[in-house]
Amino acid sequence: MTKTSNRNGIYKMVLIAMFIALMLVMNFTPIGYITVTGAFSITLMTIPVALGAACTGVSGGTILGFVFGLTSFLQAFGIGFMIDPSAAPLFSENPFGYIVTCFVPRILTGLVAGLVFSLFKKKGHTGIWAFGVSSAIVPILNTVLFMSSYIAFYSNTSFGGAVMSVLLTILTINFLVELLVTTIAGTTISKVVYSQVMKQSR
Repeated sequence: MTKTSNRNGIYKMVLIAMFIALMLVMNFTPIGYITVTGAFSITLMTIPVALGAACTGVSGGTILGFVFGLTSFLQAFGIGFMIDPSAAPLFSENPFGYIVTCFVPRILTGLVAGLVFSLFKKKGHTGIWAFGVSSAIVPILNTVLFMSSYIAFYSNTSFGGAVMSVLLTILTINFLVELLVTTIAGTTISKVVYSQVMKQSR
């Protein structure tokens, strides 16, 4: 292993640790999950996942996706600043479904976002579009996969029917906000961080 690759590995681990710390801070403050109405909220946890995916690659995106899922999962046990009132009932209704819904969509989201940026990087494209696309993928995949999992596990339960219709409506509004904020913040911040990492690794 060369000094450059060793240095890059250290930078990557430091960045991942920093992003995890940021997500934990966000989870225990009003920043991570912003209540919109009742049980519904907008999450900004997608931002550090987008940053990690671009700046640390597939492995970092996957790890941060797991942490994102963990912060959501812990709400079922009252752990976090903003506790979703539906978390505990969802867990009681279908523990396995709740675990899958919290973790799998978020892990896949970070993994795919990291993979997309890595593909851009291999082709020599590390401009604004590469950061923008990989950042936008995070809220898009998170919403699509989360809702798909939710429907698969809960559409035939007491959480289906009218509740499902309301949830889909609210999540559509939330999705637009999350997409806009994550794309803008993820693109600008990750480009700056990535540039600094590249300078330090030379």
